[in-house]
Amino acid sequence: MNRILEIALYLFAERARRAEPNFPTIICALALTTSVPAHAEELGRLFYTPEQRAQMDIEHARDTTPANSPNVMSIDGIVQRHGGERTVWINGVPQAAGQSDDRSPDSVPVAIPGQSQPVKVKVGQKIIVNPAPAGE
Repeated sequence: MNRILEIALYLFAERARRAEPNFPTIICALALTTSVPAHAEELGRLFYTPEQRAQMDIEHARDTTPANSPNVMSIDGIVQRHGGERTVWINGVPQAAGQSDDRSPDSVPVAIPGQSQPVKVKVGQKIIVNPAPAGE
């Protein structure tokens, strides 16, 4: 079979050399299209079994810090109404946030206990709040 292919390539190349000035391109294209197919490894199972999903859920729950911890404030979402009023979800609780800031509409100022200035926080970010000392 290989000998027949070699003869066919030779005849094709000779014919192309006489008739077509761009025969190296044709030879390369022919060589690429007649390559031997490689044996691909089996992909295996593409989806996880219920046991594997349960194990991943357990590992994920162990790795994340609890958002409902009193020392963590999580910004879950910001919704801006047509009039400019915004609602912010902090630790899953909706709160009015007032007018939008045109310079950074994707963030919201959040008052942190024990600090004089609010902190600008975007959706998905978390703030770790240090607990106040026992004497205060």
